[in-house]
Amino acid sequence: MIERHVVEFFCMGSGGPQPYTGKDMLTTHKGMNISEQELIAAIDDIVAAMAKNGYGDTEKNEVVAILYSLKEDVVRV
Repeated sequence: MIERHVVEFFCMGSGGPQPYTGKDMLTTHKGMNISEQELIAAIDDIVAAMAKNGYGDTEKNEVVAILYSLKEDVVRV
């Protein structure tokens, strides 16, 4: 199920028509007390995995933008 939600999440975040059927980010991360540094570290790990798998800078930058745009619903909520 998580793989499906990840695909839906990035499809929706990049402007595609795919609806996201998972929990909203605020509900998912509430009470986890995630710091901005932890969010950045997670994003860095995702970008490193993308680089390892041959994704280009355009795709990596788009993913970073999508993930960082959720900062308010993830950090210290």
